[in-house]
Amino acid sequence: MTIDSKDIYTEWGCTLLEGSFDGILKYPKRKAVKYNNWAEADGIDPDLSIVEFEPKTVKMEFIMKADTLEMFWSRYRKFITDLSAPGYREFDLIPGMTNRLRFNAGTAYDKFVPFNAGENASVFEFSLIEDNHSIFPATPSGGINLRGDYSINGIDFADFGIGSDDKQEDILKYPAIKTPFTDGRTTDLSTIKTQHKEIKLSLWMLAGSVEEFLNNYRAFFTQLAGAGNQELYIKSLDGIIQIYYSDCPSFSVEIWREDQIAVRFTISVVAPVVSWVDAGGDIRYRVLKDSDLGLLADEKGRIIVFN
Repeated sequence: MTIDSKDIYTEWGCTLLEGSFDGILKYPKRKAVKYNNWAEADGIDPDLSIVEFEPKTVKMEFIMKADTLEMFWSRYRKFITDLSAPGYREFDLIPGMTNRLRFNAGTAYDKFVPFNAGENASVFEFSLIEDNHSIFPATPSGGINLRGDYSINGIDFADFGIGSDDKQEDILKYPAIKTPFTDGRTTDLSTIKTQHKEIKLSLWMLAGSVEEFLNNYRAFFTQLAGAGNQELYIKSLDGIIQIYYSDCPSFSVEIWREDQIAVRFTISVVAPVVSWVDAGGDIRYRVLKDSDLGLLADEKGRIIVFN
């Protein structure tokens, strides 16, 4: 593992703790998508021509060995000085993956044990920022046998080594209804239109090597987070829906060995138009109305509507 081509153990006496891979691999959040939200149409009309990501905070936890407290502070000060030098640092911590990060000057030491005399080891955590996420197109290889639940742009999730926890709540939950037009006295209930919908998928991923994992990881997010709408097939709906990538709220490495990788992560996607439910379409409604009192309501204040 190197930083700016310097071995972190030889240069600073450090070893990166494995939990730090979570932040490195967590895919960045997409910048807010601009869209039109027409009252007379279902969902939204987003501009998906450009894909940009928000800066990502990466927390890394290190353990540093030193024979004495003085040696620790000498190594630690040098490490801080080298990491916080002007410009970006190039982190090569996962074989085949380079991350350009800058030191977060406002870092908070959530974990900081300066010196444990019993083990001559210190544990501390740094916060770094990735400003420009690099995209590496790839083709899936390897995979698993659990097929058919999901596919993205015609490629089964299994081809990426990805399976699902089979939680369908966000998919099956009925979408919100757009607020009907009103002029303050009357409310137009002649049509019912649905809002767009965010869907979260709880996923896991397996690979037989670091190389296979990194290839399939890049291939999956290349398909998911590309420009324009993506086609997501969902078995429980028996159909394809149009979606675009929004965020990767969580990412956790559970097993990291040369011959076995296992991770869990969550993705958030947005369906601009909920096409798999019938929200009433253009059904005409009749609303009870009095010429003097306006719209009539029941004893609970609910507008009286007949279809």
